[in-house]
Amino acid sequence: MRRRLRTAGLALPALLCALLLVPTSAAAQAGPPIHGVTGTIATDTTIKSEHEAANKAAEGAGKVVEGAKKLLPGGKGTNQNPLDGFTEGRRVVLRDVVGADHEAPETTEVVVIDVNKRRNQITVRFADRKTQTLRLAAPDAAADVVVSYTDPAGARVARDFKRVS
Repeated sequence: MRRRLRTAGLALPALLCALLLVPTSAAAQAGPPIHGVTGTIATDTTIKSEHEAANKAAEGAGKVVEGAKKLLPGGKGTNQNPLDGFTEGRRVVLRDVVGADHEAPETTEVVVIDVNKRRNQITVRFADRKTQTLRLAAPDAAADVVVSYTDPAGARVARDFKRVS
């Protein structure tokens, strides 16, 4: 009986060593194919379809981001008021529209002193303390003056107005 235990005690470590030395099927498998390195070739059709899928995913993500911007407070949706950029105390440039005599348009720096979004009007004050009220011109109507300013992003914003007073 003792002899059997001694033989079993030696057989177990020997079996474990033998298992470690035998190559397994998992180790014999090759790694993933790499285009241009391991001889795997992707066809033009496959590459084109992968690029189309990636572009569609990017477009979808862009639409989600734009939709989220509209929902968040301060987001710029399609119902943005054109007078949102005009705030009291903001310095803007007022340019007369060229008339029939084709003179050079006169430009003046003025200060916005009142914004009435309900009536689509702004009131501006000139350097000589005179004021003038301007109403936002309809898209198809001729404008009397163009009022422009630079937004926080550095872009120039211009709006057409008609003189009210």
